[in-house]
Amino acid sequence: MQMDKQKLGDIATVEISGVDKKTKDGEQEIRLCNFVDVYYNWAITTAQHDGFMFATARPNEISKFQLKKGQVALTKDSETRDDIGVPTYIADDFDDVILGYHCALITPNKDILDGRYLNALLHTDYAKKYFACNASGSGQRYALSVEALNSFPVPMIPLRNQERIGEIFSALDKKIELNRRINQNLPMPDRSSRVEEVRLAA
Repeated sequence: MQMDKQKLGDIATVEISGVDKKTKDGEQEIRLCNFVDVYYNWAITTAQHDGFMFATARPNEISKFQLKKGQVALTKDSETRDDIGVPTYIADDFDDVILGYHCALITPNKDILDGRYLNALLHTDYAKKYFACNASGSGQRYALSVEALNSFPVPMIPLRNQERIGEIFSALDKKIELNRRINQNLPMPDRSSRVEEVRLAA
């Protein structure tokens, strides 16, 4: 049985951010979730808040690109076709963090599409192949248009099943992050004495 698919633009709102890193007089101070924040994280949480850089934005930009729980952010530009469309899940609501340029912000219709499921889906080879084939550009810069993102075919399954898939991947990500933090706090082993023992034995 063939799985039903719907275009992303029919079940979510897709917006391309143009908010830059500059600080301008007369604009409101905000924190910016940048391209690298999206690229290197499975999810964006309030634990990362203080690490976001300061910038300024206009009220309409803040209204449109303020990060809210359930959304998915995605890199829309890349130097290569096969490294474009990298997503992250927005796991918390933010009062003063908005999405920066070179990224797209996807707001799912919560009645039919779960953000965590969408995030997991966008990490698959299925999505990567679609983005690689639909990225425009040549040479050193490729980009995904709003049209390409809106046309992305989303395999639809019951909402409860979407939520279960999202919960599983979120739990795995939390375990991976915990292990990473533990490893960062472990002392580096002192191999100097061991190296000397090997030299003496030789």
